[in-house]
Amino acid sequence: MSAIEGDLGLRIDELRVGSATPDGSYVKVQAVFEHLSAACAYRPEDGPARNLSQQITFPAVASASEMSAVFPTDGDAIELTSPTAVPLEEFESQLAVFQALLVLATDLPCGQLSMIATDASGIRVQILGRNKYAPFRCKDRPAVEQSLRFSGDWLQETIDEWWNSYTDWKPILQIFSGLRYQPGYVDADVILSSAAIESLATRLQQHESPRLTADEQQPFLDALDSLTDLNSTQKEILGNLKREVLRTTFRSKVEQLVESVPVTVWETAQISISNWTKTLIRVRNTIAHAAQNEIWDDDKLLRGMRDANWVVLSLLILEHLRVPSEVLSNSADRLGTRYARRYPNVDVFL
Repeated sequence: MSAIEGDLGLRIDELRVGSATPDGSYVKVQAVFEHLSAACAYRPEDGPARNLSQQITFPAVASASEMSAVFPTDGDAIELTSPTAVPLEEFESQLAVFQALLVLATDLPCGQLSMIATDASGIRVQILGRNKYAPFRCKDRPAVEQSLRFSGDWLQETIDEWWNSYTDWKPILQIFSGLRYQPGYVDADVILSSAAIESLATRLQQHESPRLTADEQQPFLDALDSLTDLNSTQKEILGNLKREVLRTTFRSKVEQLVESVPVTVWETAQISISNWTKTLIRVRNTIAHAAQNEIWDDDKLLRGMRDANWVVLSLLILEHLRVPSEVLSNSADRLGTRYARRYPNVDVFL
């Protein structure tokens, strides 16, 4: 028993109805998520439609083996099937990755509402509890408002890229979905989203431009190399100075990152990339150096940067997922329409 809003209530951490086995293995799980049906609707801008009854492969992830998934033709349920009976935790690992993708698609927190597992003998077990998040009960958005819909025939490639990135980019996508699952104070969300963008820029960019060209670097390197008879401390400082001369800039990484998305997409999203980049660098440097800055007192700018960072991260991720250009453009239009009009006087938006 526990107190819920002052009254005694029953909180279920875990209950399996229909099974006397607390740690059984299963071959199939059906889970219901908020907003899933809207994300599975089809619109012409999604390109060639896929058959929603067609199985999609969820690649192996973490300790979970590969599974097949069928999306709903109506309702909000997804069904996962494993070729062999596996512990419930493997299904939950797969569903957690999918749940984060659903957040990207809907731009909403998406709670898991129910779960029914089926064991190898065909016995169905209702799983209660074990939810990381309670239902959020946000108002549904129509299908046209989704940033991504799971109805195009390109979905399998997108699934493959998301599953790989969920592991390879950790914790970038976890931070991204967490901004919707557990939003914090505006300034905290700006800090987290800026950190995610910096991590993504570092992860994806392999050849960042240095601050100085090779010709500009050479006089400094020659001068440093002319120093002789140094003790160990001086040699350590000399090495640090050389690394500083050769160091690449945060700006160059961010600029190369946003250049991976066509300029027309940023224009459709109503993001002023030049102004957004300047503000991001200012925020990032303030965070990195724990500096006093008036930016933390500018509520309108902070809210604008929080939402602009979300738009930028969404489009960068969608580009990496290799969605068709028409889908990316439509996502930019939906995100720009949703957020830019909130900030007519914030110059990170057009």
